[in-house]
Amino acid sequence: MKVSYMLIFVFVCCIACSNEREAPNGLKVKVLRKGEGSFAAPGEFLVMSMVIKDSKDSVWKDTRMEGVPLIVPVGKKSQIDSEKGVESALRVLKKGDSVRIDIAVKTFFEGRPMPPNLRQEDMMSLFLSVSDITDQRGVIAIQQQLRAEQFEENRKLQGEQLVLDTVAIETYLASRKVNATRDKSGLRYVITQLGKGAKPALSSKVRVKYKGSFMENGEVFDQGEITYPLKDLIQGWQIIFQLLPKESKAMLYIPSTLGYGVNGYPPGIPPNANLVFEVELIDFN
Repeated sequence: MKVSYMLIFVFVCCIACSNEREAPNGLKVKVLRKGEGSFAAPGEFLVMSMVIKDSKDSVWKDTRMEGVPLIVPVGKKSQIDSEKGVESALRVLKKGDSVRIDIAVKTFFEGRPMPPNLRQEDMMSLFLSVSDITDQRGVIAIQQQLRAEQFEENRKLQGEQLVLDTVAIETYLASRKVNATRDKSGLRYVITQLGKGAKPALSSKVRVKYKGSFMENGEVFDQGEITYPLKDLIQGWQIIFQLLPKESKAMLYIPSTLGYGVNGYPPGIPPNANLVFEVELIDFN
């Protein structure tokens, strides 16, 4: 009896101290750093980073470079028997784990096109580091936090870009001796003809004649006449047309942050382009 208990004790210790786990589908998971708590349960989400390397140690993907965690759900119990790839290994991961999973290229790319420079018998290595295990509400909270951080980063970048835009616009106006009104948003404008009557609201549809050019070189990139909801136009236009009655004309000097921003409007307008518009508000409703 004592011998039996001793064998059981040794067996349990070996499992506890093992540096390798086996997924339900037989895939081997090498534990580089052990976490704590229980394995992720069906329906829960693993929050982790992932690095993928090929047999030549070339990095195919590194989520750490993207600054966004990988959030992956653990499948339902009914899916266990059909899991052939890495998704099965998710079932034997804990919070705080860092693991390595070596998997055949054929299995890794099953159901997807395989890159031509790989052979089916080659191996891919996945390095996973689990920072958290959470539920659906936790995922929503993470997503909200990421959006808030991205918004703050964009706001900061916009502020920095507006400083650069302001210097460029001030230099442009000074060189041409243009006395332009400055809106608190950073928009500069000169009203060359002031109409009479009511002014559009953001909810109005405006009919506008315009000519747009790049401040940097004076090249005209677009001109014509449009009828469009004001709320769907660039911010510089939204601001100015709420100040103008019908039949008004104006020159606009729009910083990129109130125009097409960091992305521009391919292919015609490049990123961070300061724009000059000659506009006429023909009508609105």
